[in-house]
Amino acid sequence: MSTLYRKYRPQSFSDIHDQEYIVKTITNEIAGNTIAQAYLFTGPRGVGKTTIARLLAKAINCKNRQAGNFEPCNECSSCQEITSGKNIDVIEIDAASHTGVDNVRENIIENAQFKPTSSPYKIFIIDEVHMLSGSAFNALLKTIEEPPAHVIFILATTELHKLPATVISRCQRFAFKKITREAMLKKLEKICKDEKVKVEKTVLEKIINKSEGGMRDAESLLGQILTLNLKEINEKDVETILPSSDFNSTISFLELIASNHSKTALEFVNNLADHGTNLEQFFNDLIEMLRSTLIAQTGYDIKNIINVPKEINNKIIELSKKIPTSQIIAMIDNLSIRKKEVKQMPIPQLPLELFIVQFCSETIEPKNDQTGLKEENTTLPQTKSENKANKNDDSKPNKFSSSLKTAISTLTHKTPPKSSLDEIKIKWNEMVANLSQKNPSLTFILKSCNLESVDEIGLNINFQFSIHKDKIEETKNKKTVEDELEKVLGERIKINCSLQNNEASENEDVELNNLAAEFGGELM
Repeated sequence: MSTLYRKYRPQSFSDIHDQEYIVKTITNEIAGNTIAQAYLFTGPRGVGKTTIARLLAKAINCKNRQAGNFEPCNECSSCQEITSGKNIDVIEIDAASHTGVDNVRENIIENAQFKPTSSPYKIFIIDEVHMLSGSAFNALLKTIEEPPAHVIFILATTELHKLPATVISRCQRFAFKKITREAMLKKLEKICKDEKVKVEKTVLEKIINKSEGGMRDAESLLGQILTLNLKEINEKDVETILPSSDFNSTISFLELIASNHSKTALEFVNNLADHGTNLEQFFNDLIEMLRSTLIAQTGYDIKNIINVPKEINNKIIELSKKIPTSQIIAMIDNLSIRKKEVKQMPIPQLPLELFIVQFCSETIEPKNDQTGLKEENTTLPQTKSENKANKNDDSKPNKFSSSLKTAISTLTHKTPPKSSLDEIKIKWNEMVANLSQKNPSLTFILKSCNLESVDEIGLNINFQFSIHKDKIEETKNKKTVEDELEKVLGERIKINCSLQNNEASENEDVELNNLAAEFGGELM
């Protein structure tokens, strides 16, 4: 049951829903025998990119398909082998685990030179193609530009912006969209019927909300639910499977903020934390809901951008009338920053508590200046409408949760590291030497950087080139450096990266890009 999405994967173009223009274009090409030699499928995960890639491969290699038709027969040996993933002329490659140039040369470039064994075409389906390295892309480019007549490339990616423009320009590009709520519900209901299980519509609605327009994710969640092995499944049965945060709780929270009920909002957040709610997902839900609220203020039909039940849709429209546009924008900006702090804070719900403090005007708002929180004149002036909104709460003292008080005190009184800058410099080379055994690619960058200062924020490091700074700031690399530094110093020190000279660095990047272009490459 865990592979439900495989069991119900569409085996013909007529089974594909919500990608009409893509299906229409590709089937016309198959029927008219005008197949392109390179396709690029882009879009969110789980919306049919790989499915349509396989259908395309199946149709053009089908032994029983007649001229003018586009559907595969699903009965010949070629169709059955492609369905089961055993056809040697259809090569599927996961670029995430084959990123290097050697893999590209061995698995694609050299293989492409040989004619297909028993099919008209040899087809390479490269999933998550954006994961290929720069050198791998350069090696692949020539083959995509001038492929043998018997070769067809189908590239799939969720992150189009990471692909070199030279590769994109050589492909026929199709942009996949998220699956609509109606189409997902219809498919899930059919699966439940075929599996002879009755699942409440509210449960299916929850699955759709969590799947964010991805059919594969929806089918995977439904598969988990069906493992309960019940003939009838309701909301109570799936409480341990489906995450607890949903659009109803998101709306409730934002209504508390809009009404300036900080005390209730703080209790709400701490209740979420006590029940094990995924707070990062809750942040995502809040941002998505505020985005929809902002767009609703323009009069645009939000059904086109978010899949929610009708009652939630109506609540979003009502919420859009309560919160000013400028405040929605500020809230989205704030949440985007706070979300990154969830895993870093000793109290996971603290970022949400700080958000409440800042946007409920009956409380003290932290000032956004260089000196941190001001202790004087921090009570927000209230408009008449705000005073009216707070009328029922004026007699009640405003009390922060004890965890919030403690955390704010901790954040505003940081202690500098015990190690001095000179001590860190002495140990730095030892750390780099140790790191060279584990991650040689970082060694050159760390040897050429400048250790500028150490303060209560951490160790401040300057880099000459922005590409070096960006490399070290990648989450995995930054943690690796901080871990190795902790081993030689005996204490945890956060590293903060900056550029020595922004203008000079930008010029250097331009020069590096120009140099790469001269050799037919691109700076990644």
